[in-house]
Amino acid sequence: MLNDYRKYLPSELRGLNWQTHPLDGALILFDRNTGLNIKLKGEETTHLERNAPRTLLIAVTNICNLQCPFCYRDLESASDWTYASLLEFCQAASEWGVLEVAFGGGEPMLFPNWERFIHELYETSNLAINFTTNGLKLTSNFLRSIEGKYGNIRLSLYETNHYETTIALLVESGARFGVNWLITPDELPHIESKFLKLLSLGVRDFLLLSYKGSDPALHFQRQHYAEFAAFVQRMFRSLNGVAQIKLDVCWGDMLPEVPRLFEATDCSAGDAFLSITSDKRIKPCSFHHWAVPFETLDDVRRYWQQKRGLHQAAAIGGCARLPDRALTLNGGVSDEIIHLASV
Repeated sequence: MLNDYRKYLPSELRGLNWQTHPLDGALILFDRNTGLNIKLKGEETTHLERNAPRTLLIAVTNICNLQCPFCYRDLESASDWTYASLLEFCQAASEWGVLEVAFGGGEPMLFPNWERFIHELYETSNLAINFTTNGLKLTSNFLRSIEGKYGNIRLSLYETNHYETTIALLVESGARFGVNWLITPDELPHIESKFLKLLSLGVRDFLLLSYKGSDPALHFQRQHYAEFAAFVQRMFRSLNGVAQIKLDVCWGDMLPEVPRLFEATDCSAGDAFLSITSDKRIKPCSFHHWAVPFETLDDVRRYWQQKRGLHQAAAIGGCARLPDRALTLNGGVSDEIIHLASV
């Protein structure tokens, strides 16, 4: 099956540079240059088993040129990554079968020789390269330089990062990008007008993030979920394919009315993706309380093979693996967080 998958594709798709990524009982075909995914599932794929996570989320630095109050990074913690060690690690991940890396921080644009790193990683691996940025260090020269060598740039929306100016730069440069938008109760009264403004600026890829943490003012109360779901449904119907609306996996099953492209019973943390910290620790996801130190990619592989089936919840309010995301009716964190943290 891995060798003859092309015969199942329409003729116009057979010429793409497909990578194969086995799942449990299925096969993903992925072309990093277009971002296109195809899932093949049938009698021919029942024997297949996932042999690597699809994505590694890698924090390359804790240094940042902003100080956001909700950021969970330790800005005082130095990064253990060097240019050479990060490149070697990512190359090994590509050989393992990982399809994509998503770099974060801190601010990845502050990692030494970041532009050259993107070029070299693209040329020496099969990975799709994505990174999240506050956008303040992006330039037209940088975007021209990396054109065709990355998968997606994720622009975080903050009140302090002049994101409208950055969006204009990204659109003018023809960049492949999307916005990461943290949805809190304070966002709901003007969420539709802000969404339409972003759409008018040229945004066509929206990732709507839920808050994870201990501040009840930033968590939804019960009535907020219905209001948010109604907004997503309304925009989905009216856009008619003009833009993509994505929900982060941490919303869990709290938005049952919202249509999903993929139905899943679990967030897949620790299985489809792993988080790699700037001090070289492995976590199921960026917010998890588990953190296991490692030296090499082989250590990461062993961890993944041993832990991928555990589906352990994170000890944080907003984790999708906890009932009602471990939140009370008023958005506070329930007592089960205290119990989980001690496990």
